[in-house]
Amino acid sequence: MIEIAVCDDNKNDLHNVTEILHDIFSQKNIDCNIESFLSANELLCNTKKIDIGILDIVMDERNGIDLGRKLKAKFPEICLIYTTSYKQYVMQAINSVHAYSYLCKPIDNSKIRMQIDELVSRLSNKILEKDFHNVIDSQHKNYASVTLKLKEIVYFEYIKRQRKVAIILKNEIYEYNCSFEHIVDEFQKYDFAVNCRGTLVNLRHVVKIKGYTVYLDNETQLPISQRRVADFRKNLNDFLQRNS
Repeated sequence: MIEIAVCDDNKNDLHNVTEILHDIFSQKNIDCNIESFLSANELLCNTKKIDIGILDIVMDERNGIDLGRKLKAKFPEICLIYTTSYKQYVMQAINSVHAYSYLCKPIDNSKIRMQIDELVSRLSNKILEKDFHNVIDSQHKNYASVTLKLKEIVYFEYIKRQRKVAIILKNEIYEYNCSFEHIVDEFQKYDFAVNCRGTLVNLRHVVKIKGYTVYLDNETQLPISQRRVADFRKNLNDFLQRNS
């Protein structure tokens, strides 16, 4: 689950950003917890984990730049987005706390969506996890549930005869009951792409594409169907650009 904190001492701006975020993550079907705070000190006293912080720069009690420094010290991996009505403070925020980006008020819906899209892609490399239920490992041991980091999944493969999906990691293989269509719907938004019927590849593990073959970093080679090769290459290029 992605933990998000929004801090702004203007109630209307705080409500606006929070509502936009709820809408974005609801549409993406991504689990998140969004907390809103009217002051920097309130945020600092009431958070145990933050992945994304969206902070107003100019606040009465403690400004957003100082708050950003405190949050970076407490949560080194946090991604910060600043909001402001005063462009003259933007470079100070970016240089002082290495902010990810900034948004000028009034917040433009399309711009914040673009920023969040990029951030989700970056975060999925680091923190995103998923629970899989009623799983069997390669030693035929049963688990009621296993939690896996998305970055560690190399690819999914549908086992048609058994109506199961294999989850291929570098050092383990799990199987569980699920349709391939459900897997695609669930994981495409996290930078997985279909290379051929029944296989969904984690783009983080692609080494290269040569012809109609995709080479993965676990030394696996998988075919790319002719009708999917253009889309697969585009998905990979888009992923590489977002994460360069």
